[in-house]
Amino acid sequence: MNTTTFNLEKAKIIEDAVCVEFGCSIYEIVCFKNTFLKKVVVFLLSKVHGYNKRNIGHKYQITYLYVPTVVAELEWQFKNVQAFQVSINNVCKKIGYEQDLDFAGR
Repeated sequence: MNTTTFNLEKAKIIEDAVCVEFGCSIYEIVCFKNTFLKKVVVFLLSKVHGYNKRNIGHKYQITYLYVPTVVAELEWQFKNVQAFQVSINNVCKKIGYEQDLDFAGR
């Protein structure tokens, strides 16, 4: 099993890009409550950088058992909601991830 070390700088870049794209403050991402924007950041960290669910859960105060549920929920939304897909692809471009996210079975 290959694990990727959690990088706070990359996480901060994703947090800033999500704030710009969705017009929110950083508080909505790092607060204790499970907000939609926190879920977006968790989804991107998991899909783009492949971080371990335990590391992501620890950083964003989410139980590591809930991280796969968040990723699956937002993956479904990415596949079925066009506006959300556009927003996620815009965030990916802002962070320097050149290719658009795309999942099989769309």
